[in-house]
Amino acid sequence: MRIHFLLINIFFIIFILSGNSASSFQILEPEDNISSDVFINDDLYIIEDDILIQGTVLGDVLFLGRLVEISGNVTGDLMAGAGTVIINGKVGDDTRIGAYTLIVNGNVNDDLLISADKIIISDNAQIGGDLVFLADQMELKGDVGGNIYGEGNNVIIGGHVGGDVDLAVDNLNVLPIANINGNFTYSSPQEASIKSGIVERDINFIKKKLTKEENGLVKSIIWWLVRYLFLLIIGFFILFLMPNQTKNISYAIPISPFQNFILGLILVIIGLTVPFLIFITVVGAPLGIILLLVTIIILYVARIFFSIWLGRVVFSILGKKSKPWMDIIVGVFLLFILTNLPLIGFWIYLITTFTSVGAFFLAMKKNL
Repeated sequence: MRIHFLLINIFFIIFILSGNSASSFQILEPEDNISSDVFINDDLYIIEDDILIQGTVLGDVLFLGRLVEISGNVTGDLMAGAGTVIINGKVGDDTRIGAYTLIVNGNVNDDLLISADKIIISDNAQIGGDLVFLADQMELKGDVGGNIYGEGNNVIIGGHVGGDVDLAVDNLNVLPIANINGNFTYSSPQEASIKSGIVERDINFIKKKLTKEENGLVKSIIWWLVRYLFLLIIGFFILFLMPNQTKNISYAIPISPFQNFILGLILVIIGLTVPFLIFITVVGAPLGIILLLVTIIILYVARIFFSIWLGRVVFSILGKKSKPWMDIIVGVFLLFILTNLPLIGFWIYLITTFTSVGAFFLAMKKNL
């Protein structure tokens, strides 16, 4: 579906490329909240369980954790991956959310892009730009100044929309209090009851039932997205825990790529064969299991270092300054695309993984 590609591709590419590319940022210390009298004149990078922002952040906010509540003012972009995101205050620019639940009671001055299980946009909320969403449940009772593009199982529209609405839904409920200035286009198994006068222009209903192929495509996209987000979260935690080492490893990748590849290949062969050789001894069995697990973890994590280097190259070509977390988001996204290409994807995966493992070993050896 068109909406799938809009959400999956644009959501994660524009996530970074349209953001502020300033090179400085501030990391919030654990257990800290931002009280109403605090002003932070910088971008804010937060990895925490719960955070409450009541003050003012003069820049962007990136949050990874369980719950974030914005009751103050964020003048730049808000980017969050969390269990629950609550916006009671004001976000001055774009808002990009990946969460289980999103509740908006405040203002988002520009576009709002969301991937969530449940979305509630209350009658007090105001979205200045477009609303783009992928959700199981979505309830809109606030105002949207631009267009709405979305896909979900159960969608309720009960607010004012300044532009067009384009939806793919299973169940649609348009409340009598809704008002849509533009066209209303939706695909659904059944036609919704839309009161006359709610939509000021045309209503276009497309009766559609997912085929087995389309259902398979949807499941593949969701699985792809889950794997992407999981590796992304791991990458953020590695960057948070060992920022200097991560940077050194990513810089080591292009210096001697062939040497890194050969070394990585040898190390992987050793890491996969030695554990099986020592399994034959009772004493060596626990050690073999540990070595095998360590090898598997390194193989999985190694792609993060290559992704940082790849993301940095992309931003360099675009002439933009980037931050390490920006490099990870773009790099992991592109690497996932490359490694899923027909015929050559598997070989790209092997080359990037072995090269990263070799660079990791050399960088760690150099620091010892």
